[in-house]
Amino acid sequence: MVNMCTRRYQIIVSGRLGMAGREAFRDLRIASYGADTAFTGDLSQSGLHDVFTRIQDLALDLVGLTCLVPEPGTEYQVDAVERVTTS
Repeated sequence: MVNMCTRRYQIIVSGRLGMAGREAFRDLRIASYGADTAFTGDLSQSGLHDVFTRIQDLALDLVGLTCLVPEPGTEYQVDAVERVTTS
């Protein structure tokens, strides 16, 4: 049995996206995040892997991944942050 549980994620990539990049992620909310770009959306594990594949296919640099977890009666908020660093 496959677990189709979804969670809300914020995914940050380095830099700003052009029209082609914005079109590739049209199923997610796209916002500026300082000099970078943030995508936010409710994703299953396979959906998250799909986003990572699109990031790789477009040769974008992954900067961060945040799992946003709701508290009872409130909007989603940050639960944990994992920063990805490259050398």
